[in-house]
Amino acid sequence: MLRFLYFSLFLVLISCGTNSDTQKQRFLIKGNEAFRQQSNRDAIRYYKEAINLDPCYTDALNNLGIVYYEQKQYTKALEQYNIALSCDQQFFDAVFNRANAFYELNEFYSAIDDLEFLQKNIPDSARIYFMMGLVKTKMHNYTDAITEFDKALSLDANNAETLINLGTVKYYMKKYDAAEEDIKAALKINPLEANGYNALALIQIDQDNFSEAINLINKALDFEPEQPYFINNRGYIKLQLGELEAAREDIDRSIIKDQGNAWAYRNKGWYYYKKGDLKNAITLLERSAKMDPFVDRVYAFLGQAYEADNQPGKACENYKKAIERKETVSTALECK
Repeated sequence: MLRFLYFSLFLVLISCGTNSDTQKQRFLIKGNEAFRQQSNRDAIRYYKEAINLDPCYTDALNNLGIVYYEQKQYTKALEQYNIALSCDQQFFDAVFNRANAFYELNEFYSAIDDLEFLQKNIPDSARIYFMMGLVKTKMHNYTDAITEFDKALSLDANNAETLINLGTVKYYMKKYDAAEEDIKAALKINPLEANGYNALALIQIDQDNFSEAINLINKALDFEPEQPYFINNRGYIKLQLGELEAAREDIDRSIIKDQGNAWAYRNKGWYYYKKGDLKNAITLLERSAKMDPFVDRVYAFLGQAYEADNQPGKACENYKKAIERKETVSTALECK
């Protein structure tokens, strides 16, 4: 998934306003420059200096929120956006940024409220419909997500990121041909978009074309070699190809980079299953399901692990969940 973060830079001329205005603007400019140079500690200090001079300096509050967001401190980011909006309810940049924070905190209905407000006030903004598409996707409301991405494309037809996300939703719906068409169209617009190759690899994985999948995921990694989701996906392909230790190396590397990815724990659990270590397999697969119950095939894998561990009751329980999600289940058990 992709998401936008709008970073507003209001560089006011120093010659304007009172001495206090000029001073706070200088701190804002210094904070912006520190942020550009990835010196987040200095950026936070400068923005706070500006806010000390004017507690309702919305530009500084908004940008301070963005620094926290970039550090994955989403609750702190939300606090800054809320303060900015208590000072100016029509500060649309902060509303959009707050929707991003709500999205990361899985507060989807709050994100929708902010985005619907923006759609009413800025109806011709593609990025707002794009963000709404992301929220709907994360809620697994795929039909509405497609509607939002289509609206974004009607306003910005050549946006490769929107096309990739649209294709990804169709992939989740197992509409593989339509998904591939959208993603390949995106790559014609921007052949350097790593997420496109990753998405195409996922389609090939679902169709058991693992040799093609690994070529595509390696292409994605050529552009973004440290992307943990790509590394994890390559690990899964290697599992399917029987390259177990090479797979484990990728999966462990992915987890080190991002410990919040439920798919990586699913893959690590499947690695242990293939190694015959059922205890660790079950532990990690259960962890994955608890983190994100929508991870593909996690319940089918759990069913297999419990069945191999001679726990037919729990195996059937997980197989039933897998079948409800239209996942393929292969078992000799007679589950009622």
